[in-house]
Amino acid sequence: MPTPSTPSTPSTPPTPPTPPTPPTPTTGLDPELVSSLLFPRGPQVSPDGRRVAWTAAPFGVAGEHPESGVWVADLTTAGPGRRWTHGTHETSPRWSPDGLPLAFLSDRHERGTHGLYVLEVDGGEARPVALRKRDVGAFAWSPDGTRLAFLAPDEPDDEDARREKEKDDAAVHGERWQHAHLWLVDVDPAPGEQAEPARLDDLDRHLVELSWSPDGADLAVLADDAPPAEHWASRHVVVVPLAGGSRTLCAAPYASGLGWVGDQVVLLAEHDLSPQTGYTAWAVPAAGGELRVVGTGRDEPRCAAGLATDGAGAGSRALLTVSEGMADRLEWLDLATGERSLALEVPGQPLDATFVTTDAGPVLALVLFDAGLPVRVLAGPLGDLRDVADHGAGLPDVVLGVPEALAATAPDGTHLDAVVIRPAAGTAGDGPWPTAVLVHGGPYGRDVPEAHVHPLDWGQLLATRGYAVVMPNYRGSSGRGREFAAAARGTMGSVEWDDVTAVVDAAVAAGIADPDRLGVGGWSQGGFLTAWAVTATDRFKVGVMGAGVSDWGMMAATSDLPDFEAALGGSRPWDGPGPHRAALGSPISHAARRRTPLLILHGAEDARVPHSQAVAFHRALAGQDAPLGFVTYPREPHAVRETRHQVDVQRRVVEWFDRYLKDVDAPAT
Repeated sequence: MPTPSTPSTPSTPPTPPTPPTPPTPTTGLDPELVSSLLFPRGPQVSPDGRRVAWTAAPFGVAGEHPESGVWVADLTTAGPGRRWTHGTHETSPRWSPDGLPLAFLSDRHERGTHGLYVLEVDGGEARPVALRKRDVGAFAWSPDGTRLAFLAPDEPDDEDARREKEKDDAAVHGERWQHAHLWLVDVDPAPGEQAEPARLDDLDRHLVELSWSPDGADLAVLADDAPPAEHWASRHVVVVPLAGGSRTLCAAPYASGLGWVGDQVVLLAEHDLSPQTGYTAWAVPAAGGELRVVGTGRDEPRCAAGLATDGAGAGSRALLTVSEGMADRLEWLDLATGERSLALEVPGQPLDATFVTTDAGPVLALVLFDAGLPVRVLAGPLGDLRDVADHGAGLPDVVLGVPEALAATAPDGTHLDAVVIRPAAGTAGDGPWPTAVLVHGGPYGRDVPEAHVHPLDWGQLLATRGYAVVMPNYRGSSGRGREFAAAARGTMGSVEWDDVTAVVDAAVAAGIADPDRLGVGGWSQGGFLTAWAVTATDRFKVGVMGAGVSDWGMMAATSDLPDFEAALGGSRPWDGPGPHRAALGSPISHAARRRTPLLILHGAEDARVPHSQAVAFHRALAGQDAPLGFVTYPREPHAVRETRHQVDVQRRVVEWFDRYLKDVDAPAT
């Protein structure tokens, strides 16, 4: 076995482990188990299609720093992949153009600060290519495999060192911000020499993504005006030639997924290039020209959920992940003709789909959430994908509830989708059952019939304890196109709430949900709709508000995405003296109506939905007759990360639902 933080030797097979004792079946999903589950990300197929690499880390962070390892599978053999690195935080594996070295980011030199490393597939230790005092971010191989381009801020100067040492570090807005720039470094310097990265750009902007052109002459980058997230709305596509200079191609607010197809730069962005208008794929000529939609159209009832270009730099097409309702598929996107064609129907929710084109045809890789407990990694030739990860090895045989689809109709006639999970077998009698209405975040997210096992998704946590679970896809969700997504703009507490209640009505009519034993909960936007529920109706007997919005006006004033939050809330505090639309849709405006026991959970360092949202709502509700709980998680951002905090969240959710919902006697029939 390799020592911690040292890669194993890929060419030496590991000693076969002793077969584990078959686990004893259980019906309860333990919160510790949920937080320990491995979450794979970013699978990358080698240019020859023979190997796939990815990283995997537990949902929860157990120590001071997260840990994740690089895993590699040989697609020419039948066995699962195995872990190549241990003990530190490795991310973003990328194969060289010849498929021999594998580059990745690691904080093995200094925990918390990532450097750029290269590991040969025939064994040996990873060697550093770029070690810096500040984080290395996104990177890419040159097409000839001799250089790596990466994004990183300039290194600290003497004044930075003095300010830190003397604590003379007053932060003046806009001054000394750490803009990430574009750097080049040789992968194989002359013997005895250490390659020094050279800065390529002269932009006074913050770069967030990069992609190398197929001919190696240019790099495309996504550039913001400044590092804070509030500047995502200022994002532009910029081409930086190796010969020097730069040219800005177009504005692309909130864009991601940058890549090249021939002489076109492609990316994902919203239809109106403004928040909450549904994502699609766009293309712009690298020489300059019109930015045009090449993915899902404005009138299509579906959305683009992912975009990948050929990892080997070949071909004239991209791979588009398309969400339609609660189904997903992969489509080929031909940039020359503008045509889209089916590549693969996906039985679950795909993530991070990538591909390369070989002489034998395309080879794909993706992460897949389905109805099983472990998150899967699939890879192989098109039409012959197989599991390459064994991240479920040794897991207990938990009896899960079976997710299924439920249809509903909104008051205005709009068709709605939802997921229902009936109580897991053996945990409850016949329905209707006590029911948890769990509302997803976003609002541009959605729920599909997958397992729903995550520290902040309590679907199976409650289904394995005898609850029915109902998950509405309300107006604003993804998968239904631009109009459905944009319906949430400036309308908080209206159509999306009508959609939630319509889905609950459908679950009651189907004999699933007990109308006298309904609870509601969710995280982020789900937390907002929970707060709205308990101030709008007495229908629910219990609520759990996780990192939710209580005041949309203050969200525009204090969130790290002020433009996005203002678009949702409908106004900003400085839009005159009012009355403001944001106040009408804010639960805090209606706090006196609450009669429902409510548990508020929030991270202390949440920048997206600031902790002050929870503090203010708790103050507004304090002193009322209905029970009220408030838990703050130190150090935590919007998504709670630390294992013990994740476990605490899950335990409190179950205890709160059990106390005020499950233990309530069902009415006599």
